[in-house]
Amino acid sequence: MRIQNYITGIQGVTAGGVATLSIPIDRRYHALKLFVSGTFNSATSTDPTELIASARLIVNGVVMRDLLPSDIIKIAKLNGITPDTTNGETPFYFSEPWRASVLGEESTSWDMKGQTSFNLEVTFNSVSVTGSYAITNLAAAVVGSFDYARNLNGANQPFLAIVKQLRYAVSAPSGQFDFTTLPTVNPIQRVHFRTSTGSITSMEVYNDSTKVMEGLAAQINDFYKDYKLVPANGFTLSAVFDFTQQISDALLVQNNNLDFRITSSAANALTAIVEARAPGYV
Repeated sequence: MRIQNYITGIQGVTAGGVATLSIPIDRRYHALKLFVSGTFNSATSTDPTELIASARLIVNGVVMRDLLPSDIIKIAKLNGITPDTTNGETPFYFSEPWRASVLGEESTSWDMKGQTSFNLEVTFNSVSVTGSYAITNLAAAVVGSFDYARNLNGANQPFLAIVKQLRYAVSAPSGQFDFTTLPTVNPIQRVHFRTSTGSITSMEVYNDSTKVMEGLAAQINDFYKDYKLVPANGFTLSAVFDFTQQISDALLVQNNNLDFRITSSAANALTAIVEARAPGYV
C-alpha cells in the first residue's frame, strides 16, 4: 500500500530565498507534492507560478530535476492531469500515473534505499510575476507518496529507471534552426520546447541521420491526441517519443548525433526540457 505523509523539516521558506528539505532515504517514492501560499498586493495567492522561481530534486549531490513550476504543471497537463493550483499544488511524479494502465507505473519510482541523500530545493520569488508586488507570508508543505517495496527484475535484483527532467537553453533565430546540443547518453522519453516569443510551426527530428519525426506542429500534436495526451495545455511543442505511454518507446541515440530541426515564427530564447531515463541517480 502507498503511504501518504508530510515530509517535515523544510527550511528557508522566505521571499527571494532558497528553501531546502532533506527527504528520508529508507523508502521508495512514487510522488512528492509541494503546496505553497503567500501574500502579495494585499491578497493571498496559492499560484506556484507566481510564488516559485524554480524547483530542483537532488540525489547524492546530483541534480535529477530542475524545472520552473510552470513547466512542472505543463508536463502534468500534457498527460491529462490538472494540478490544483488553487491549493498551491506543484506535483513531482516518479511513478507516472498516466502509465498506470499500460505497463506498471512503478518501474520509474525512485527507490532511495542505499542512497546517501535526497533533497528538494525550492527557490522563491521575492516579487510576484504579475505586477511585481512584494511577496510576504510564504508557507510551504510537502506530502510524499511512498512505500517500502523494491523494483525487481527477472533475476530478482533491484533496478532503477529514473526519469530525469532538466532544462537546456539556446538562442533560436526566426526560421529554420538545428538544435544539436542536447544530451544523448540516456534514452530520451520526451523533449518539450518553450519559446520566449512566437511559435514553432514545424519540426523534424534526426537520430543518427535517420528521420524519426516530422510534421507541422498541429500534425504532430494530432498523433498525441490519439493516446489522450493534451498538447493544447502544454508547451509550444513537444517531441513525445513514447506517446504510446510505453516506457520502452524511448529514443535511443547510438552515435551522439541528434538533431532537432525546428522552424520558429520569430527569433526567441528557446528552452528545451528533456525527460531522459537514467539507470540510476547519475
